[in-house]
Amino acid sequence: MFKILVLIIAAVSIFFWYPASGDPIQKDVAKPAPQHTVQQPSEHSQATVFLLSLLPPKQEWPDPVQKIWLSLNIEEAVQERTNDIDWVPITEIPIEMQQALLAIEDHNFYSHGAIDIDGILRAALVNITAGEVVQGGSTITQQLTKNLFLSQEQTLSRKAEEALLALVMEQHYSKDQLLEIYFNTTYFGAGATGLKAAALTYFAKQPQELQLAECAVIASLPYAPSALNPLENPEGCKKRQLLVLQTMVKRGYIGTTLAEKTASAPVYLANGTTF
Repeated sequence: MFKILVLIIAAVSIFFWYPASGDPIQKDVAKPAPQHTVQQPSEHSQATVFLLSLLPPKQEWPDPVQKIWLSLNIEEAVQERTNDIDWVPITEIPIEMQQALLAIEDHNFYSHGAIDIDGILRAALVNITAGEVVQGGSTITQQLTKNLFLSQEQTLSRKAEEALLALVMEQHYSKDQLLEIYFNTTYFGAGATGLKAAALTYFAKQPQELQLAECAVIASLPYAPSALNPLENPEGCKKRQLLVLQTMVKRGYIGTTLAEKTASAPVYLANGTTF
């Protein structure tokens, strides 16, 4: 309870500290987004350098204190975690790749805030109807926050931290920027973190060379990157790829004919096998 109380206090502090970001950014995903480079730390976080030099390393701080510092210095924290990535700007990510991911992971990404209550309820209904977990309720921003900063444990305090940090992320980054960071920092299985690594690992291609079938494969992987790795589990990956294509039809990104043609075509992997 103490940890959750600290998080609530941090949330209130953040909303007084930072200006409101306004309405969620709208975007037509059929158009390329402007290029973005991960932002450098702000002047405010630069001003904390001297104070931090007087304190023990951040790794030694109590966990609630670490989370408060993270909330107040989010740009610096993102920069620290993305410095060594072979970055792909959003303008070089095929629109089919963006649409496939949005369709299966968070199709209302550009119209809701950091947390999508309707999406949580809708995913629960879909999963109950299907008799298995086929949709998650977390937004892309929540997934990004968890992947960058938090553990995978399913606890109330971790979910509270995820929600808080997602709100902070959406105050500092546009939707296009968040999607770009997501593509570059998400683990896609087989040791591949980021879209460029995934494209090279699975298809020996650069991201901008990916075709629809390959985009649907990669979009299927954040759900369970190790279990659905097509090099190890082509049958499971194929099942998820078909779901991605069907969902793209449902969301109006592609037509039924194209989805069926893509689903029936073989996918050629970098190791010489097909599925």
